[in-house]
Amino acid sequence: MSWSCGIVGLPNAGKSTLFKALTTIDVPIDSYPFTTIDPNVAVVPLEDRRLEALAKLCSSTKVTPPAIRIVDVAGLVKGASRGEGLGNRFLGELRNVDLLLHVVAGFAPLNGEGTNPVPRAALVNLELILADLETVTRRKEKVQAQRKGDPGEAAAELLFLDNLEKQLLQGTPARLVQLGAAEKEFLERLFLLTSKKMLYIYNRAEDEDAVPAEMMQLARGEGSGLISLCARLEAEIGELPEDERKLFLKEYGLEELQVQELLRECYRRLELLTFYTVKGEESRAWFAPRGTTTLEAAFMVHTDMGRGFIKAEVIPWNLLLEAGALTAAREQGTLRTEGRHYPLADGEVLYFHFRA
Repeated sequence: MSWSCGIVGLPNAGKSTLFKALTTIDVPIDSYPFTTIDPNVAVVPLEDRRLEALAKLCSSTKVTPPAIRIVDVAGLVKGASRGEGLGNRFLGELRNVDLLLHVVAGFAPLNGEGTNPVPRAALVNLELILADLETVTRRKEKVQAQRKGDPGEAAAELLFLDNLEKQLLQGTPARLVQLGAAEKEFLERLFLLTSKKMLYIYNRAEDEDAVPAEMMQLARGEGSGLISLCARLEAEIGELPEDERKLFLKEYGLEELQVQELLRECYRRLELLTFYTVKGEESRAWFAPRGTTTLEAAFMVHTDMGRGFIKAEVIPWNLLLEAGALTAAREQGTLRTEGRHYPLADGEVLYFHFRA
């Protein structure tokens, strides 16, 4: 299972610069709209010191870190939901991601508008809501046509759609609408843009330190995350050789590039956990939703493991390091045997037993 984040924002907000900082991939960056014609896509590995320690313990020659897919689309403009600019094409790209990274420029834009970032963020959010309203309208028309087949479920879904439409018209994103279990199933069918989790990226000027209170209030008010960084500086430092990069980070009083914290925040916002497998010469980290069971994890690793699942031997990564070897962990009793319904905890190492 892969996890993806889509970068959104107005033209010239710094989306492609952020993408470059995250991926170290050269992308077209110019000061005019629609430089990004085709979506930029990259799979970005996350640093994992636990995995590095496990690989060293097990003398693994192949180390596979966890990764998140990053998608950068063209800047959204006013009217994007109606097809202005390249709106419809790229709003469609965003429907397949799990988390939206909303880049908001903190520096003065080219058109001479004020530097208050909240109206810029509000413009993008409005276009996302308008696109969702069109989706809800089309769904209502389809459900109306299906009423003869299953009038009970159709009536329930129409009631849900009417309520959702009302909330969207009031400016409430779908992720903030209170829903029951059945309504959540209806919502999942729609693939709405505003139902996705959001993380704001305040792209500040190089000489700016504080995040405007209005920006903090916006994120806090809707329960979204907020990360502040200078995308241009991050991208420039990221291109340097490692020894020069360390000097620059020290000069700016940083221990690491802030995009690393951004990736960790994506991980937290997606509510993921990490489990590990060691097989042959490979140590590998896997992302999974919190609450994943051993059986579900087995299917993630390989379909045959899931189909033939017998049991899983489980041990927290730090206890395996303390034991020094798998055999020692068995002798010490820190390696447990769990069945198919065991809910994984973050940082556990799994050894699957299955029928081929």
